[in-house]
Amino acid sequence: MFDFLQSYFQSAFTDTCGCVSTVADLFVRAFGENDERIIFLLLAAVASVIAYGIHEFGHAWMADKLGDPQPRKDGRVTLAPWGHIDPLGFLVTIASSLIGFPLGWGKPLRTDPETYSVPRKTGIILVALAGPVMSFLGAVAVSFPARFLLAYLQENGNNLDPWLAITLVVTCLVMIFTVLISVSLFVSNLLPLSPMDGAHVVAALLPADLSLVYVRLMKRYGMYIFFALTASNVLSDFLAPIIIKLFLFLMGL
Repeated sequence: MFDFLQSYFQSAFTDTCGCVSTVADLFVRAFGENDERIIFLLLAAVASVIAYGIHEFGHAWMADKLGDPQPRKDGRVTLAPWGHIDPLGFLVTIASSLIGFPLGWGKPLRTDPETYSVPRKTGIILVALAGPVMSFLGAVAVSFPARFLLAYLQENGNNLDPWLAITLVVTCLVMIFTVLISVSLFVSNLLPLSPMDGAHVVAALLPADLSLVYVRLMKRYGMYIFFALTASNVLSDFLAPIIIKLFLFLMGL
C-alpha cells in the first residue's frame, strides 16, 4: 500500500506549494530519515483510529436499535473511537499497511442476540453487516470533503501561507487515509474468516450442525489462518485490486 499511496499522493499534490516536501522536511528534522514511512505510519495510525470508530459504531448502533441494552451500557454507541480500539487489531492494521493493505479488527462488541427484537439469526446477520456498511458510508462521507480540500489545494496551494498549507495538506492526507482504511474495512470484513464480520454471517446462515462445526473451527484456527494469509500477502494480493478500484472511484478518479 505504501508504494500505491506514495504514487497517489505525489500525483495529487504536484505543485501544491511544495507542501508535501515541506511536511516531509519537518518530520525529518523531528525523527531523522525514512521520513515518508514515518509520515505514513503516523497518518495510518490517526486514520485507523477514526475508521475503527466509524466501523464499530455501526455494530453497536444496530444492536442498540434491535433492543440490546448492553452496547449502550458499555459506552459503545458512539463515534468516539477510543472505546472501540482493540490493541492487537490496531497493531495488525498498522503492520499490514506496511506490507500490503490495512487489515485488522476493532474491539469485540458485547451483545446478546436473545434480546433482539427480530429472529436471532436475522439479528446476528444485521449486527455483523452493520460494521462493514457503516465503514462504506463513512468512506463515502469523508471522500466528499477530502475531494473538495484536495481540489482547493491543487488550485490555490501556491497562494497560501506555508503553515496554513501544511495544515491543510496534513488534514487532507488524514481524510484520504481514512477513506482508504474504511474501504479496506468494508471489503475485508466481508470475508468469511474469523475475526472478520463475515464469519458471523456465515455462522448464522449455516444449518445448526454445520454452524457449530464452523464456529469451533474459526475459534480454534481462524486467527492463525488470518495471520498466515496476511503475513504471506495472500489476502492483500486478493483484496488490493478491489480496494484500490473502490477507493479511486470514491476519490473521483
